[in-house]
Amino acid sequence: MKQAINRFPCQPLKHLTDTRKKEVLGRIRGTRPVNQDIWIFAYGSLMWNPCFKYKKRVEAVLPGYERKFHIWSCVARGTSERPGLGLCLEKTGKETIGVAFQIEDKNVEKAWAALWEREMATGIYNPEWVSILVCNDLAIKALAFVVDDQHIQYAGKLPEEEMAWIIAGASGTYGRCRDYLAMTVSETKKIGDCNNELVKLLKSVDKLMS
Repeated sequence: MKQAINRFPCQPLKHLTDTRKKEVLGRIRGTRPVNQDIWIFAYGSLMWNPCFKYKKRVEAVLPGYERKFHIWSCVARGTSERPGLGLCLEKTGKETIGVAFQIEDKNVEKAWAALWEREMATGIYNPEWVSILVCNDLAIKALAFVVDDQHIQYAGKLPEEEMAWIIAGASGTYGRCRDYLAMTVSETKKIGDCNNELVKLLKSVDKLMS
């Protein structure tokens, strides 16, 4: 099934310039919700490994978006020669159960820096203020990193057996792609999201690796 890797653009991914990162951050700062602390919506590794100090961590629901393994990962959990897959948020008619972090103003600047370092390297994500539901359906605005489906790093929907083969053989600076999937399944179960699609994918990966 090596044709799966041939879909990945082999040229090195271009990183966003510092100037472009600052421009995007400036836009986000300028449109932040008023009269509330900053909230970050986490749907992947930020759920169990946040890179910032936070005041509160709560379960949250993001309507209109889904958690998908639809981007190529050639550093964190793969390489350019053997890329893995990473998580993203895609706009759909469904919803994502995740985690929201409340950040006090005194910690916001360090949080911006850490998040931009971690999430904005290549521009695969567009940071957006979205409406989430927390604490008995209280609606608040939170920052979420939504996929740019026109980006060269976007893989899109792949057959399950192809995804399993990719994930089973990929590893990067943050470890094995399989473990990333397993942690996602574990964390989503803790917050009441028994994502059958991801559970089934993990079983397929483990079968290939056994």
